[in-house]
Amino acid sequence: MSDVMKTDLRLSFDDTGAVDIVLDSGGAEAVDGLDNLVQALTMRLLVRQGELDDLGHPRHGSRIHELIGEPLDRANLELLRRFVRQALLSDPRVEEVMKVTARAREDVPGVVEIEAAVRAITGEPVEIAMALDLG
Repeated sequence: MSDVMKTDLRLSFDDTGAVDIVLDSGGAEAVDGLDNLVQALTMRLLVRQGELDDLGHPRHGSRIHELIGEPLDRANLELLRRFVRQALLSDPRVEEVMKVTARAREDVPGVVEIEAAVRAITGEPVEIAMALDLG
């Protein structure tokens, strides 16, 4: 199963939005299996679509950045859900997107909480949750 889900360098995500490679005494840590799928889908949502064009991946990423600064009304939250769904489905390891929710946080203006559930091509469910500052 983990072969199908591939292997990559393990990344750490901190509260400020910074992403870094996780190192241990032997060098960079690896991540595989469903954990790698969760990490890859998280990165796909955070990367602007087209940002990796110079690296040969013009369609990788999402269109979430198009909503930065827009009001978090019902229409834009629905558009955000569609952008998330579209990005998740573009990963060949995702068979089905079962759920996507986007909820504006009332206590922090501009921040949206996203929760998604997908079915991997192995048939296993995978959940992703993140908060994005679109303010």
